[in-house]
Amino acid sequence: MRRTAAFIRLGMIAMLAACSHAQVQTTESYLGPPVARPDHIFVSYFSLSPDQVRLDQGIGPRIMRAAGDQPSGAQELQAVRDTQAALAERLVDRLNKYGLPAEIATNPPAGARGLLLQGQIVSIDQGNRTRRVLVGLGAGRSSVSADAQLYALSGTASPRFMTAFQGQADSGRAPGAAETMGAGAAGQRIAASTALTGATHAGAETRRTTDTAEATALADAIALRIGQFGVAQGWIPQTALQ
Repeated sequence: MRRTAAFIRLGMIAMLAACSHAQVQTTESYLGPPVARPDHIFVSYFSLSPDQVRLDQGIGPRIMRAAGDQPSGAQELQAVRDTQAALAERLVDRLNKYGLPAEIATNPPAGARGLLLQGQIVSIDQGNRTRRVLVGLGAGRSSVSADAQLYALSGTASPRFMTAFQGQADSGRAPGAAETMGAGAAGQRIAASTALTGATHAGAETRRTTDTAEATALADAIALRIGQFGVAQGWIPQTALQ
């Protein structure tokens, strides 16, 4: 039993390590003079058209869409709204933790000073949850990709472009139930380890909302880039990002 428990713990750690991850790069760097620390960072909802959404291709969701009364366009629109909200809310949360006062404001007040973060969600792909649960290791991977731009606001003057980012987050390569079944056969504990490790992954996948999980990871990575920009400008210390 101890060996089984140890294996399960290791399996859970591996799954967590392989969960949603994001990569963001700076596509246009700021080369101007030092910028004064902003009093506010206004974060707008990232734009996206519903036709850039690919809904979950798993067996269950496809059956539910075929049998449901809600048109696919409405589901795609809901996926857009969920992703937009998750991105904006997480960005504000992370920036505030870095010591950079941020708030959601699609239209900053007239004459506002500070920074404006705008963006475009390039795509939302919900992948195939059935394959993620059963196969894993990247099969059925879901993803969200977006571009972001940071502007300086100086009263009544036009927003001044500062820097831009491009990023993507996906569901990672967590092992699925089939993978953990094979590993769990050792020690004649196949029934226990299969049930527990398989259920752990399936439960984690069920609890996570595909779009918001990737959107949250992407927001963390974008916020970190902005935080690094703030460090370079002398707004916050490097330790604020830890």
